[in-house]
Amino acid sequence: MLAKKRQSAEIRRHDIIEAAMEIIRHEGVSKLTTRSLAKAVGIAQPTLFLHFGNKSHVLVALVDAIQERLQREMSGLGLERHMPLERLKIVIRAHLDFIQNQPGIPRLLFSEELQSGDPEFRERMDQLVMFFLKFIAGLISAAQDAGEIRADIIPQQAACLLIAAVQGLALRWVLTSGERFELSEQSDIVITTLLEGWTPRE
Repeated sequence: MLAKKRQSAEIRRHDIIEAAMEIIRHEGVSKLTTRSLAKAVGIAQPTLFLHFGNKSHVLVALVDAIQERLQREMSGLGLERHMPLERLKIVIRAHLDFIQNQPGIPRLLFSEELQSGDPEFRERMDQLVMFFLKFIAGLISAAQDAGEIRADIIPQQAACLLIAAVQGLALRWVLTSGERFELSEQSDIVITTLLEGWTPRE
């Protein structure tokens, strides 16, 4: 019985997180309230509070879910079959595709709540960005060890540039509602502009 209750609670939490992402995707973070979320899931607000105490807790759980999906996505790319520089290119393409398939992510990233809102949510999002930054820096470092990227490139700084480029594309995509271009198709622009400039000089 306890196992069934636990499973039911996990399913309900999953439904709430998915509903939150849909609200953010279509209306933005500012429209996400406990009332709108409870209505979207089809439950009463007191029931929602049993799973998440407030909006901040929902946002933190949402970032947790995004990181889990991102890690799953990265682990399924078969990176071990490729040389380090090619791994980096694959990750950039996959990450932009990941964002395009989940449009709520850039809206969350550029939200007012993140810029000046709840510190718990901001700290959790910062942890997610740092996780991805460390992952990218590791790929750059491995490419250096393989002689595919110049030794004078600083992995952490280069990773910051790559992530900034991806975020810039995501912001432009959000501003155009994702209708004017395919976000995932822009990956080669990032690769050509940045990565090719980091390769060893002849």
